[in-house]
Amino acid sequence: DRCDAYEGEEPIESVFDILTLDDDVRNNLLRLPDDKMADVAVFCNNYPNVDISFEVQDADEVTAGDPVTMLVKLEREIDEEEMDEEEISQLGVVSAPLFPKEKREGWWIVVGDTKTNTLLSLKRISLQTTQKVTVEFLAPEEAGDYDLTLFCMSDSYLGCDQEYSIPLSVAVGESDDDDDDDDSDVESD
Repeated sequence: DRCDAYEGEEPIESVFDILTLDDDVRNNLLRLPDDKMADVAVFCNNYPNVDISFEVQDADEVTAGDPVTMLVKLEREIDEEEMDEEEISQLGVVSAPLFPKEKREGWWIVVGDTKTNTLLSLKRISLQTTQKVTVEFLAPEEAGDYDLTLFCMSDSYLGCDQEYSIPLSVAVGESDDDDDDDDSDVESD
């Protein structure tokens, strides 16, 4: 409630907003004992800040029903110069003190067509600092322009899922049938 009532320059809507507050403002808003504030700090420092880039391979040559290959790169935003090897090795470990064993982040890479509610590709990966993954799916059966969606979803944290529009132009594919020889649609005089 205090975060909702906060009247600073920007509203507090995410973990990253908490991190950007001055210490005294954050302490006043959260009003937690030191041990609980330390837990909040651990959680905030573990919360993933991930940049995602993608590229459809041979995007100009996609034809109906043919396989499409897309390269997706996930990269955790960190300052490696300020981290030692131990800290880097702990990247991707989830702050989940009640979980019965060590939990590592998983990321779901999903490609779909939200207009038709169709799932085209699904892949689960782990991420420490950088991960490149190849995603394959079949182009739609009908030629035309499509607006597919790439979802990158964390299996461990709320609020860090990302989605991107994938414009895809699908050309007419090669057909086994030779429709040019079909004269049944031609009227004769």
